[in-house]
Amino acid sequence: ALGESELADVLKQFLPLTKSGSGSVSGSAEFSVDQLLLLLVYVYSLAQEAQASGTQDEEKVEREIIGALTLLLTQQTILSPLVQGITGVSSSEELTSERAHTTLESVFETLRSLGRARDHLKQLRSVYRASDGAHQATYRPFIKQVLEEIFNPSRPECPDIEHASGGLTDLLKTGFSMFMKVNRPHPSDHPLLILFMVGGVTASELRLIHEVVATHKAGTQ
Repeated sequence: ALGESELADVLKQFLPLTKSGSGSVSGSAEFSVDQLLLLLVYVYSLAQEAQASGTQDEEKVEREIIGALTLLLTQQTILSPLVQGITGVSSSEELTSERAHTTLESVFETLRSLGRARDHLKQLRSVYRASDGAHQATYRPFIKQVLEEIFNPSRPECPDIEHASGGLTDLLKTGFSMFMKVNRPHPSDHPLLILFMVGGVTASELRLIHEVVATHKAGTQ
């Protein structure tokens, strides 16, 4: 489990999967390149939940994965739209080992940044609840946590959801709040709430948003 293992150990479990992914994008491989990259995104998005491990161990296994994926990419006979997008080439003939390796190094830089994306948060840093012996470990979607904080009936102030002041009135309130308690506007005060997600939203995330809003505050758009 991520909460009980170092990230390097989790990546070592991932490495054998790259061995079974050889072949064309439409072949009978157990895992396609697209699926392997998607799994890496998932692993690194939960990297904060893993126990701290030595940087050298992580770098070593990352280099091994980059090497294995480089070989896998150059073995493709048909490039998927995802692979075309990240490599900048449209055919397997154009995809050299050097280009594939450089692309994957860039991919891993992005993955490492993804693993640190919630470092600055205070309350909403974790999306993983560890097993306590009686209950299994569970995944706690970040979007769900944000919405539950917004629609929490007790309306506590969440340190990770900030109100951006705009206009003279709000600026004056911000100034007065340094000397006295001033209630800040709460997102759930308004019947229309716009949730802007950088990078887009999936169908499953839309369904999750609808379910949370319907449960906590029916009638809110």
